[in-house]
Order: sequence, then C-alpha cells, then structure tokens
Amino acid sequence: MVTNAFRSYFGIVGLFALWVGAWGYFVPAQVFRALPWPVPPLHARFIAAMYLAGLLAMLWSALEQRIAAVRIPIALAALWTGALIVVSLLHLGEFDFAKPQVWFWIGAYAVFPLWGAWLYFRAGAAATAQSRATRDPLLVVVAGVSLVLAAALFFAPGEMVRLWPWPVAPLLANIYAGPFFAWGGCALLLAHEAQPEARRIVLASMLAFALLAILASLLHVKLFHFDAPAAWVWFGALAAAAAVAALRLVQARSS
Repeated sequence: MVTNAFRSYFGIVGLFALWVGAWGYFVPAQVFRALPWPVPPLHARFIAAMYLAGLLAMLWSALEQRIAAVRIPIALAALWTGALIVVSLLHLGEFDFAKPQVWFWIGAYAVFPLWGAWLYFRAGAAATAQSRATRDPLLVVVAGVSLVLAAALFFAPGEMVRLWPWPVAPLLANIYAGPFFAWGGCALLLAHEAQPEARRIVLASMLAFALLAILASLLHVKLFHFDAPAAWVWFGALAAAAAVAALRLVQARSS
C-alpha cells in the first residue's frame, strides 16, 4: 500500500510544481517569483505546462492506495528532477545566488531525485511482480521522439536554438531537455506495462502537458513563423502526443 512516506513526497513535489505552474501559466510576467531567472511569457507558460502536468501526477498519486499505481509517476518525478539538477550544475554561472529562488531551486532539485529514486526502488520491492505487456508501438514512438529531442536539447543546444519554433536561449534549451527526458523514459515504461492502473496517472499527465502546451502556444501564436516547418512540426507533434495519450488513457480506464 501507498504509505505516508510516499504521500509526503507527492505532497512536497506537488506543492513545488503548483508554485511554479501557477505563476508561470496564469501570471507569466511574475514568473521570476518562482524561477531563479526571468523568462518571456511563452516560455513561462510552456515551463508551467510541464509543472502543472507534474502537479496532476503528484495529486493523483497522493490519492492512490496501491503501490502499482504510483511506480511510474515516481519515476517521472525522479527522472525530471534528476535531469534538471544536472543541467543547473552545468550552468551555475547563470544563477544569481543572492536570490532565494536560486537556493530553493538548487536545494529542491538536489533532494527530489534522490528521494524519488529511494521511493521508486521501495515501490518495486513492495509491489508484486510486474506483468509485462506486448510492446506498445505508439508509446515507443512517443518515447523515441522525446528522448531524441531531449538529447538534442542537452548536447546540441546551439543547433536547437536555431531550429526551435520560437526564440529560445541555450540555457532554456538545456532546461527543456529534462522534462522531455522524463517523458521519454516514462513512455518506455508505459509501453511495457500491462497493468492498467499503473498506466493511468502518467498518461493523464502526458495528455495534460500536451493540451496545456498547445493552449500556451496558441496564446502566443504570433511568435511562430508558419512559413517554416518547425511551427507545423511543433503543433503536429503536440497534437499527435495528445491523441496517443488520450487513446491509451481511455483504454486503461476501461480495462
């Protein structure tokens, strides 16, 4: 069963996600209150879409009773926060350590991945043997695209700055690698997961992220140049990801 040790993690990580997500999505001009550096409104809303999707996963996990339902959401949080602390450490010169947000950011992302990894292995030990499904090709594609994008954002930020569908700085390109790495890793786990209850939370989180990212993009659509393929690829990929997540979520809920 899901114990208070797990619920504490979901609650604290969820509160952090709520803090960033609420400022970024609903008051993007004030996102500097939650992030260690200011970002333009579209970036604020895109980052917030990631955090609000993570908030959904943490809230739903906190309400679950069975370990099987929360293993992959824990992996999502641990992979995401682990990737972000690596990126942050590589860009320490970009941070103003006179700001409390910076210490909060570094401290949270130093603790969350270690705490999450410990809970993930506890969940694996406590759960019954996980049954494996036939590989889900749609989720494998989502995983592949996400992981390739994450690798490009991390290892070739300069090239991704040129290809990104709206203006982006190299630091943000690196930061964006973290969530896409987490989505990709969890999509691979989902692609091999037979238990419907173990698939629902992260599928719902992926769907929420895609829809919130589409809405954020539409709110700032003037920043996109539709005479270039990047903008069309952006909206098409998000719509396709939302469709895959919605289809698999409906199937998981009806199982």
